[in-house]
Amino acid sequence: MRETADIVVIGAGALGCSVSYHLANLGAKNILV
Repeated sequence: MRETADIVVIGAGALGCSVSYHLANLGAKNILV
């Protein structure tokens, strides 16, 4: 497991999952929820 992440989303509710989904679609890598 990596010890760092490029993006950290605090909260895995509906909004956190939506933000993570859209960031991944935009090409973001290493998202930690």
